[in-house]
Amino acid sequence: MAVPPIDLGDNVAHLVDREVARALRDGREVLPLHVGDPELETPPGIREAAVRALAQGRTPYAPPQGLPRLRAAIAEHWSSRHHVATEADSVVVLPAKFAIYASLVATIDPGDEVLFADPSYFFEEPVRLCGGRPTRFGLRDDHSLDLDALNEAVTPRTRVLALVTPGNPTGRVLRKDELRAAGEIAHDHGMTVLSDEAYAELVYDGAHVAFGSVAPADLPVLTIGSFSKTYAMSGWRAGFVFGPKEHVARIVRVVEHTITCLPPFVQEACRWALEHGAEDAARLRERLRERRDELLGRLDDLAGISYVHPEGAIYVFPSYQLDLSSSDFAVQLLAEEGLSVAPGAAFGPRGEGHVRIAYTVPPALLDRAAERLGAFLERHGAARG
Repeated sequence: MAVPPIDLGDNVAHLVDREVARALRDGREVLPLHVGDPELETPPGIREAAVRALAQGRTPYAPPQGLPRLRAAIAEHWSSRHHVATEADSVVVLPAKFAIYASLVATIDPGDEVLFADPSYFFEEPVRLCGGRPTRFGLRDDHSLDLDALNEAVTPRTRVLALVTPGNPTGRVLRKDELRAAGEIAHDHGMTVLSDEAYAELVYDGAHVAFGSVAPADLPVLTIGSFSKTYAMSGWRAGFVFGPKEHVARIVRVVEHTITCLPPFVQEACRWALEHGAEDAARLRERLRERRDELLGRLDDLAGISYVHPEGAIYVFPSYQLDLSSSDFAVQLLAEEGLSVAPGAAFGPRGEGHVRIAYTVPPALLDRAAERLGAFLERHGAARG
């Protein structure tokens, strides 16, 4: 009997990707603020560490779980900086986005439900790839967790609660009391928590609170982290997940039978970043803070748009006062102004009426982007909200 295909749908974010590709093929200029890929170079020390590893012949397979010294460095960093007690044997090294999929494969069975916020990062597709059922609960207007909505969304089939902090697309940093309360709900219903903390080092206001630092002691927590944004290493595809050893053992099996390992020279560069790159990370974070502040200052001057102040990550998620769907807004903005943003509906139904803007380019280009956005809003009759 044929296996029915998995319906992944067509996320409207892909529509903008296709339209941007078409515009570039046609030779048109595009200011690309739809993708979370900062225009920053990987710091020299990290690049040089990879070159040294290559020169030393570090090109064969690495252990599927990751190099022991890198896993130890990750465990030390999260234990000391984020107050999550973990150890090298509880860490798996793999791309952060793949870590979401691998963690779900290791945690759910077909038909199980995975609960996540609306709007939120792209959990729906990996859940469907695993045969699970994606379910959502709405955030409050200030992008904080609506704990009543979360509790009401739980069913007997809910197995995983997925959280993102700092938020993508919202940029909100979840507070300790929110995380603690969400952890109690997950604990009461026998769930595992998948905590996506890829932007943990990119907090500009307040401080990052790791979910694992406030979770009930016997609640299974899988924490996902990334080198991509912290060290401007998005193309290196390097990240990690850590959690209970029984979950980790299953994730390692997934790695063994899919990607095999992360290249050892990449892992050596990641270890150098953790052990020697704190000043580099601080400099990159400050440059992104400057970009955020520049963009927000310009958005404040525009009619027809409003936003909740983003405290971390690399995005602002404004609402707009136009009678356009977010996908139509994004496509028309690209066509008319050569400015690309991500449709809010890509992140869930409650993202409709919003767009995600990534402050990933230098301030001068953000100024130009704001001018183009303002011209678009004025042309379409937006009024100050």
